[in-house]
Amino acid sequence: MGMFLPSDIYKRISKFIEGTLSFPFINKDEIMAIFFLFGKNFGVKTQLDILSVKDLAKRSIDQIKREIFLYKTITKSNIEIIKENYQKRILQIYVEYQNNSSFNEYEINERIIRDPSILMSCYSQHISYYNQKCFFEIFDPLKKNQIDKELDHLLVDRMVMLSYNREHSTMLPFNTLEQFLKWIKVN
Repeated sequence: MGMFLPSDIYKRISKFIEGTLSFPFINKDEIMAIFFLFGKNFGVKTQLDILSVKDLAKRSIDQIKREIFLYKTITKSNIEIIKENYQKRILQIYVEYQNNSSFNEYEINERIIRDPSILMSCYSQHISYYNQKCFFEIFDPLKKNQIDKELDHLLVDRMVMLSYNREHSTMLPFNTLEQFLKWIKVN
């Protein structure tokens, strides 16, 4: 799971955690987008694999919808709770790395700002804060003819689920999958 829009989201999260950027750190009119990749080790090749991924995707959607609903209570007077929740997750990450001295501070910081829990919370919090809608789109296992050759090793036979902070894909100024593929090429 990751977040690919806004394109500088990792810098913003880092600045928010440092205290140099306040919430909300994504503007109401900005497009936000998250992705989930399925089939990392062996791909998604059978009908059973596809059904399993779709079930997992449905559970992820339900979790995001629950978070959005829970964050509806966010008001300007309790925004500090958001930062406290990020700090709790950061402490958990530090505990995970506590016994592994081979990681340096830069690697831990990269892990923190790319943490799926933090990213999912960020996405849900902003959608809730602005009272926005979101849609989800899941793509069957990607084939070579759907993606650039340079992405074959990353995406062939994998399923992708995307979500944007708009009610429908027709409300976007671009194709949902193409925008993700552009982002993944550079990252």
